[in-house]
Amino acid sequence: MKKLTCIAIDDEPIALSVISTFCNRHKGIELKTYSNPQTGLEEILKTSPDIVFLDIEMNGITGLEIARKMPETSCFIFTTAYSHYALTGYELDAVDFLHKPFSYERFQTAIDKAVRRLSSIKEPEEENLIVK
Repeated sequence: MKKLTCIAIDDEPIALSVISTFCNRHKGIELKTYSNPQTGLEEILKTSPDIVFLDIEMNGITGLEIARKMPETSCFIFTTAYSHYALTGYELDAVDFLHKPFSYERFQTAIDKAVRRLSSIKEPEEENLIVK
């Protein structure tokens, strides 16, 4: 089974810690975290990760701006305390919208949705992206 490559970008260390903890519960997720959104965007463009967890309101560049620059082979999940961005998130084709604070179960649902999306956009030989 192929590991899922993930990047989390959030200017709040606690939020990155929660995402890291949840990802560590899976054997099949490899996560890099960035508190600087510009640095995170550079890494996304360089590595084209499978999944990106994006906060929306950050200093310098917003998660909405980053989402507009995402590679087509990557999918993203918004993680924010501001529910009024949900519609815009879906207009940008977000896989899911995790409203902070979110539970592990809700996080798992978002991962499952992302895996289904990835299975539809990756090559057929990479369809075994299911994370248990």
